[in-house]
Amino acid sequence: MIALALRADIERYAAAMRHQNPLFTRAERGTLAAEHLVRYLANIRVLIMHTEPHLMRAIVRARGLADFALATHYKKKLGEEAGHEQWAERDVEQVSAMVARAVPQDRARSLDELVDFIESTIDEDPALYLSYMLFAEYLIVLMGPEWLLHLETRCGIPRSSMTVIGNHAELDREHSEEAFEMIDELVVDPRKLPAMRRVLAQTVALFDRFSTEVVAQGDEARYAASVRAPAA
Repeated sequence: MIALALRADIERYAAAMRHQNPLFTRAERGTLAAEHLVRYLANIRVLIMHTEPHLMRAIVRARGLADFALATHYKKKLGEEAGHEQWAERDVEQVSAMVARAVPQDRARSLDELVDFIESTIDEDPALYLSYMLFAEYLIVLMGPEWLLHLETRCGIPRSSMTVIGNHAELDREHSEEAFEMIDELVVDPRKLPAMRRVLAQTVALFDRFSTEVVAQGDEARYAASVRAPAA
């Protein structure tokens, strides 16, 4: 029941994302540029690098609550997520090479807010971290392929430069289905559903804030570069 409710919430957000999230809408219009994506990828790399310490934090917290099944699940996820930041590193290099000038890799304030939120969520109840993980895995399965298509055909960003999205979209197809099963297996108390939906809703809000911030930073950098550019 809990997994079904979370699935419906994520699918509703994915449908709205096509019309509301600037990373997607700008890609669809063909106005998302390499400058935007360098910032996006650099921040995603930082977020991925937090995955291992977050999982370790969740393992320790679950063991402290004697929830050994949950701790075992998170330990398994450690192996699945290892080394994924290298995809983002390569993508940053390739997309940066598409820009004639150096592109600052600003760390978004909203990314720090998301990291802090994940940590406070784990400390509150390590089972709630499952909501965040499900969002991260299932959304990329739902929206990743379509986003990559827009980036390639409308923005001139080849799929080969966005492997962190393409690889996760492929891998997380299986991971997300497993996640739905594991949520219902590991979270058997239906009274936890409101808290898990709350975490999911806050994750969505922070992701939207992050998307808006990254696009705004890219727009500012492109405008500043155009002002500095010598007249032809």
